[in-house]
Amino acid sequence: MGLAPLTRPVGQTPQTDLDRFHLIPLSSCPILGGDRASGVVFSGRSFDAASDNSLSCCGRYNLQNSLHQGVAGIVNDGSVIFAVNSWVSGRRCTVMGAFDPLGKPVAPTKPQQDLLGKYFPTTERPIVLDTKAKSDIGFRTNGLNPSGGVYVGNKTIIFDVHARLADGSKRSLEAGATVTTDFDGKVRGQAYTLAAKDGSASLAGGYERKGTQTIESLDASWDKWSLAGKRSRDGANKDRQVDFSYRATDKITIKASWRPDVKPPSAPPRMTSYSFDNPPAVPNYSNYMITLEIKLP
Repeated sequence: MGLAPLTRPVGQTPQTDLDRFHLIPLSSCPILGGDRASGVVFSGRSFDAASDNSLSCCGRYNLQNSLHQGVAGIVNDGSVIFAVNSWVSGRRCTVMGAFDPLGKPVAPTKPQQDLLGKYFPTTERPIVLDTKAKSDIGFRTNGLNPSGGVYVGNKTIIFDVHARLADGSKRSLEAGATVTTDFDGKVRGQAYTLAAKDGSASLAGGYERKGTQTIESLDASWDKWSLAGKRSRDGANKDRQVDFSYRATDKITIKASWRPDVKPPSAPPRMTSYSFDNPPAVPNYSNYMITLEIKLP
């Protein structure tokens, strides 16, 4: 059973497509392990693909009730974006990715994902090359609930899971977990979040641990009132803060804060320079504060 490769986005002319996406001709061949197919390699031959030639810009092979297709091209900023679409026993999976002009794997932007998605019939839930920081790269499921991602960074592996349960637009429950390990499986960091909402009331909590440092947070709100608490610890050092706020209007908020662990330095800091155009920030060592915030139009 075969599926013809699509080399032109539906509803677009070849010239419009080439203005945005310069297609790369691809050839494909399966990687065989024993008597079974274990993968596929797509390789580009040149940068002169013709979008009106159905075989010039999509690599494809069909083996053992499975179909694998690929499309790749260069966008205007010099980045290369690609997608691989596999259909095995009636189930489809699409993987998308990108490389910057220097050849570094990067996460494709949403417009690039939309452009790649037009080359395949169903890409509602693709697996997309993603990044959580500049130092890692990985894949994340897109459009799934729960959704998950796996990233490889500087001697670390990051596992990320997020789930959401909603009852209409007024009630929702969200949870997330991120665990970082080294290549030997030892946990280096972990973070967990849980948030619930019911109409105008909400409650959210979080826990994060990295090395010897831990951060715990709790946020609650109801109508115009809100309460936020945060505690961080690193060995013998600790920092706690509680904020109680009242939003009088959309532009005026009154907040009372308690910071029991803030202490002034034993000696006043030395002022080495001063500029009237850019004066230094005045340190605040108060344990109790009441602030009035006014948003100007």
